[in-house]
Amino acid sequence: MDSPSSSSMINFYYNEFFADGDGSTDEELEQEAVTSACQLAVRYVNHSRRPEAPKNKRGYVERDRRAAHERLMKDYFDEAPTFSNEVFRRRFRMSKRLFLRIVNDLEANYDYFKQKPDARGYLGFTGIQKCTSALRILAYGNTTDINDEYLKMAEKTTRDSLEHFCRGIIDVYGARYLRTPTWEDLQKIYEVHNAEHGLPGMIGSIDCMHWRWDNCPTTWRGQHTRGDQKGPTIILQAVASQDLWVWSAYFGVVGSCNDINVFEQSPLLEEWISGKAPKASFYANGNYYPHGYYLSDGIYPRYSIFVKTFSDPIDEKRAYFKKVQESSRKDIERCFGVLKQRWQYLRNPCRAWSKQKMRDAMYACIIMHNMILEDEGKAICQNYVPEAVQQEHPQASMEERVSNARELRYEPYHSQLMVDLVHHAWSVRYVPPEGEEETEDEEDEVGEGDESEDEN
Repeated sequence: MDSPSSSSMINFYYNEFFADGDGSTDEELEQEAVTSACQLAVRYVNHSRRPEAPKNKRGYVERDRRAAHERLMKDYFDEAPTFSNEVFRRRFRMSKRLFLRIVNDLEANYDYFKQKPDARGYLGFTGIQKCTSALRILAYGNTTDINDEYLKMAEKTTRDSLEHFCRGIIDVYGARYLRTPTWEDLQKIYEVHNAEHGLPGMIGSIDCMHWRWDNCPTTWRGQHTRGDQKGPTIILQAVASQDLWVWSAYFGVVGSCNDINVFEQSPLLEEWISGKAPKASFYANGNYYPHGYYLSDGIYPRYSIFVKTFSDPIDEKRAYFKKVQESSRKDIERCFGVLKQRWQYLRNPCRAWSKQKMRDAMYACIIMHNMILEDEGKAICQNYVPEAVQQEHPQASMEERVSNARELRYEPYHSQLMVDLVHHAWSVRYVPPEGEEETEDEEDEVGEGDESEDEN
């Protein structure tokens, strides 16, 4: 149907409102004309306007925080809890004593972990609920909405609790549990490593670990990706002793770097060049050495602080040292395995958008790993002296830095240390008594004879 022309519309309005026929006055006709025109305009606008989409308001979910808190206390923290201490240790990755210590320290230092009323006047979550939520995310590696059912905590609150928890762990305990070893600590470490591995002067083992980053920005994926990894990663460099205590941790290098690139920009190298690294002398094969060393794999340079293995040993002594060095260097591999098994958050690809949040989570997990070792009595250095850690080191001059760097990269020192350690490890090796080898050979022969009789 064609739309009416302007002349026909004018005739219609004139015949309808202005033509004399019903005895209406001019004012009434004018009022009716204006009203009809307005109604027609409104209908036209509504017909030509695009329909508006309905507004979806966020629905409110009633969460009973008080009941969730009472259930949590009844399950784990009452005098007669539902679950035993062994179950608590498995689910929280630490003892109840250590967990309550962390909760009390965070409540004393941060208002976020204190129970406070919200804008409506209702009490919020307690510090135990927030710390439990953060630990469950780190321990099991779940998504942030996993605690909505048990703890009645929304996804946003769970994410905020995790961020504040990691930041609080670093600020409160970082100076103690991520410290460099003192002279007294080095003496105990030397003694344990000499007894366990037969290597005097060993500080620990050094290596790197990659952590997948799922939400890496597209513009950064090139520099965070390496051929032997499945996607973008960020590298952790760590030094661990025989008890799996992490003495040095450096996280944040892009995944395209190798171990040498990471070490050259790590604070560990800067400590040795600036003279701030703790040093304790030792003797190997009767020769004096002013500082200790780290066990490393073959990619690291021939520095005076590294002891590597032999790729192709030419005699029996070097072959035995290769076995000792490679077995002792498994300390850092075991440490990485325990970290990933204890904190599944580090095993799974990280879904954070910020490198700073990843860094806080990594350091928080390492600190709590050391805290668990100390709480369970497995750490070599149990006595902590803050005064010994907080010693002020004078700023090294340029001549001192150059001299320290030259000593660090002095290859003859590294070669002589390797020779002395080879002779020392061979001299302290276990030599079975004379009759023991013959007895073992006889037992093997007897066992083979029995097997042949059984076959017959």
